[in-house]
Amino acid sequence: MAESAQEILARLPGKDCGQCGFKTCAGLAELVALHLDELKRCIHLWHPTGAPIPLLPADEDITWKDMLGREYDFVLEPFPEDPGPREIIVPLNPLNVERLAVKKGDVLYGRPVMTGCPVTHVGVVVEEPDYLNGVIVWCIVGPLAARERGREIGHYHIIAYEGIVRHARQELQIGRRYFFLPRMCMLQSRHSGLVNALAKRERGTRVRVEGIWIA
Repeated sequence: MAESAQEILARLPGKDCGQCGFKTCAGLAELVALHLDELKRCIHLWHPTGAPIPLLPADEDITWKDMLGREYDFVLEPFPEDPGPREIIVPLNPLNVERLAVKKGDVLYGRPVMTGCPVTHVGVVVEEPDYLNGVIVWCIVGPLAARERGREIGHYHIIAYEGIVRHARQELQIGRRYFFLPRMCMLQSRHSGLVNALAKRERGTRVRVEGIWIA
């Protein structure tokens, strides 16, 4: 039986990035409900080769290789309650957080430095900023939000990624560096990071990863 637009929307990343040709994921879902092959428009669900990226129902369905064929150790997924992947960041000039009066709910955009990532990130601030240290906690939501009401923060440092790990090839340990794949990475490129915190949850392990590099 064919899926409804609402069921298809639940499978889409919810980034509303506009790169499929629609302003929202809901627009694409309505088209896919009529023409299933149009699902390939979503760059977050498809490799450049045209092969579908598994929706990760089980470990045996994961290739454990990124788009360049490099192996990784675990998949970092967003928290279910978050609108996208969670990053903790500091602008190159931390004073700009106070100067711009950044607050929870703001949409900001900038590019990470010292990680090798060439992509401008757009995020919504999900916690009140730390004005003393210039720390921002945001969730990546896609470029469409920036076109509507985003403000630029320029270059920034990534302090940490946080998310849920449901799929790993080995038991994770605090203090060890791993290769991992951020589930919603536009490049589908493995990252490297040091696991700084672990906490068991009902549907996976909450993980904090610091010292981020694309490698």
